[in-house]
Amino acid sequence: MSDPGPLAVFTGAATSVNVSHMLDDIASMVPGVHHLVATDTPVSNDTEYREFGTNNPSSVQGQFRALTKYLDAHTPRILLQITDPPLHGTIAGLVAQRYDVPFVYRYSGDRFYEYRVAKGREQLTAFALGAILGRVPIRLATRHIALGPTGKRRLIARGVPPERITVLPPTIDPARFDDPSPVPLDIPDNYKLILFVGRLSRLKGTETLERIIPAVLDRRNDLQFVCVGSVERELNVPASVRDHVMTIGKVSPDTVSDYMAAADLLVHPTLTEGVPRVLLESLAAETPVLARDVGDIASVTENTFDSDKEFENRLVDLESIPLDDISPFTPEQLESTYRDFFEDW
Repeated sequence: MSDPGPLAVFTGAATSVNVSHMLDDIASMVPGVHHLVATDTPVSNDTEYREFGTNNPSSVQGQFRALTKYLDAHTPRILLQITDPPLHGTIAGLVAQRYDVPFVYRYSGDRFYEYRVAKGREQLTAFALGAILGRVPIRLATRHIALGPTGKRRLIARGVPPERITVLPPTIDPARFDDPSPVPLDIPDNYKLILFVGRLSRLKGTETLERIIPAVLDRRNDLQFVCVGSVERELNVPASVRDHVMTIGKVSPDTVSDYMAAADLLVHPTLTEGVPRVLLESLAAETPVLARDVGDIASVTENTFDSDKEFENRLVDLESIPLDDISPFTPEQLESTYRDFFEDW
């Protein structure tokens, strides 16, 4: 039997922890040595990947060049894009078509509709990238990956035959969260810790937090809100509640799980989403979640909200929020689906 060639994964200039986790998901569940084409190396140090392209600049032209040089020298069985569907999907789709390599498009976020929640000039950019450019790679793709049923429906609405779509959500290993370390938080013992993890930005729901926090604390004052992650802009809350809000900033990925284990509830008021790994990690740390019902969040948790008032009411009654079952997202549950998809070429 002839060698089918490696699985090539294109991440371009993306280096986030989530990209690294997705690379680890594939490496842990799909046998073989895989190729990673990137201008910047993601955080992952997984030895299952041979890296190509890191000597190229991280501009759009540099990412095109990196992938073109790679395909000049190698013939993978498939080329997979895992992040930034409009840009990386277009780059991968066009280059794969030139070299007659099967291209797999991964619809990793709610990019078709991001313009609806953007503002000002960002709205025009989001429309051009998501609603216009974003249609190009789905037409170039041989097969498509959605993270959940909502993503699948949105691909079908754009003309993708259902039989070409496979639902492959992210995976999470609960064993990673077995031994949390204490976090240095000076919070009264009788307070409940409400955790936000992510970039403090408008698209991630900062304005919602600014409206909700004073309203919730007006109804019960035994809550401490803690924000972990990079800060695009500081939370603007009234002086009367600032003692109940802490901004930690960016911490190491290992430390994030410690904050999750210490929390009583994780909130995720994002305006646009796919399947957020932060929810899976919180559930693996046995901390319930409460999230806005966008993207494929409802495939992870039933603890969702659609309005500020619903968010406020559920937060006030946080003790009644149940812990969702994480088992559908474990490697044991998803390994055969991943393996079948990536080996069936």
